[in-house]
Order: sequence, then C-alpha cells, then structure tokens
Amino acid sequence: VFKTGDLTIPLDRYGFDGAGTKSGPCVFGIRPEHVAFGEAANSMPFATDAAVEIVEPMGSDTLVWTKLGDRNFSFRVEAEKTLRNGDPVRIGFDPARASLFDIPSGNRM
Repeated sequence: VFKTGDLTIPLDRYGFDGAGTKSGPCVFGIRPEHVAFGEAANSMPFATDAAVEIVEPMGSDTLVWTKLGDRNFSFRVEAEKTLRNGDPVRIGFDPARASLFDIPSGNRM
C-alpha cells in the first residue's frame, strides 16, 4: 500500500520492477491523463473524493489540482468543463498505471 496523510492506496495491481526495493519512502506518480473524473472514476480500481484547489486552463484541456491525501495531485479534464476552487470532485485511477520512485535512489520501484 501507499499511504499519504489519511489516504491509503492499494498497490496489489502495481508492477514492481524486478528485485529492487518494494518498501520505504517513495514518491507516487501518475499521469494526469490516466486519472478518471466524475462518474467515470467509479469504474476505476481506486477512487476517492477531493476538492479542487487550482484550475489551470491549458488550451485544449484543463489541468485541475487537488490533494491526494496530503500530496498535490493533478488530473486533466476537457477545456469545456467548468470547475472552480473548492468544488468537490470524484477522481479515480488504476494503481497499475502509476509509478513509485524510491526517494533515496530516485529509482522506479
């Protein structure tokens, strides 16, 4: 599992690299385009509720910043979607699409 603040993300679907480190302090990363939003989040292996903190229009899409546990977290939505700071959102993703990086070495776990 990956723990951040009060949030626990199961990693049973995560593909650890080889015989390297599988525990200890690490950074959790997932591409914003791999995060589902709204009703689509409920079909993901992991889903949680969050609140919008920053809305960053990028032209053809919008990057939305929130917190995942106690960490900054971003996901992408269509440019036409209207979100404001403080809006509640449902987000979800497949932890198998994430990457974990060992903090001391920087290597992918």
